[in-house]
Amino acid sequence: MKKIIVLLIFVGLVGFAVWQYVEDQKRGVTGIEIGNTAPDFELSLLSEDRETVSLSELKGKKIILNFWASWCHPCTEEMPEFQEFYETKNGDIEVFAINMTATEVKAENVQKFLDGKGFTFPILLDEENLASSDYGILTVPTTFFINSDGTISDRKIGQMDLEMIQNYVNRMK
Repeated sequence: MKKIIVLLIFVGLVGFAVWQYVEDQKRGVTGIEIGNTAPDFELSLLSEDRETVSLSELKGKKIILNFWASWCHPCTEEMPEFQEFYETKNGDIEVFAINMTATEVKAENVQKFLDGKGFTFPILLDEENLASSDYGILTVPTTFFINSDGTISDRKIGQMDLEMIQNYVNRMK
């Protein structure tokens, strides 16, 4: 009798686990692994009016999120590559450079670094390290490529050049 009860409990637990897995797949698991739904965020643009951008508002477009800091040499070296891509991209893809503002010595350093460089892609400020935390950023630069359905296509840790950016973009859906 004990064996039957234990077996029934075991079968019930396995059944519940399978059901939970199926439900997670239906609604899309949010996370930072490839295939997961990218975590949503709302961040301010580095602009006079400080408009906010949220990832959920951009659904239907392919998105590149590049996490960077002004003190990071590889970050600053790859920014011209992102600018070149940004100038030649087509309309169904957006590029955002997310500055890890909480890691800057002073928030003003972001603007000082950008002054006179001619970067025209949108710069978002992660002033409270919320998006950086949600995306598990430990090393900069880190770039996420997000498909038009909001799922993560790829993640690249480290400096990129134009050819690498284009290769990742070509794999996006």
